[in-house]
Amino acid sequence: MDIRVVARNAARPAYLPVMTRKIWSRLSQGHDRERSSARAWAAKHAEDMDAWGDGVDPVLWREGKEFAESLADLARPRMEALAAAGVNLGGAGGMQLLYLLTRVVRPALALETGVAAGWSTAAMLAAMRVNGFGRLMSSDFPFFRLAHPERYIGYVVPNDLKSRWSLRIKGDRRNLEEFLSPDTMVDLVHYDSDKTRHGREFFLRRVRPHLTGRHVLVMDDIQDNLVFREYAERQPLFRVFAYEGKYIGVTGSGLRAVERR
Repeated sequence: MDIRVVARNAARPAYLPVMTRKIWSRLSQGHDRERSSARAWAAKHAEDMDAWGDGVDPVLWREGKEFAESLADLARPRMEALAAAGVNLGGAGGMQLLYLLTRVVRPALALETGVAAGWSTAAMLAAMRVNGFGRLMSSDFPFFRLAHPERYIGYVVPNDLKSRWSLRIKGDRRNLEEFLSPDTMVDLVHYDSDKTRHGREFFLRRVRPHLTGRHVLVMDDIQDNLVFREYAERQPLFRVFAYEGKYIGVTGSGLRAVERR
């Protein structure tokens, strides 16, 4: 990590409060306190994602897989160039899962936190294009360990998908205040930002009044703490999927309808 880059970003008035909150949250809570229990619970409940997706809709599952492969091929030269320059924007995440859910739920409005390179963003937007309607609100905060980090947010999202996309990059607290007006209702949620207990709990409290009766919520990296377990066990149904050594959780009042299609 280049301390000079972090210091330059911290000197920006819009960055410092969010950076301070993130650093303090990680130092005061971390992940290790609950990680062992959370991982054991996730492993106990984990199902095969391919089998589940194929069971929901084999045509749409294959459609999502083909999109994920085509985007990876398209973005590979640019991502390899970034890697050679020492820039790591993270992996692709559960693109196929989010594509399928977007196609099946057919959200009028979806919300995601944590964009990074934009793999998941692109999957949801591509599915909305096929659906013929829907908008995606995305909340992120620039990766402050990189110089000029704003340019990397949504790096792989094709330009022809961006017309349905609203992006805010001031951090979840400020972004959600802008997105979630009293009458805003959301059908599909993907949480992939602050993985601490405090960050997840804040998000769930903030978004709960805005969830429709048919919503589906996806949360990445649920093995870091027990927040997803505590939330999901109060829902009618939940699913857990292993993905690249980590776990993704899916729940919400609309999940049963997804599986009954």
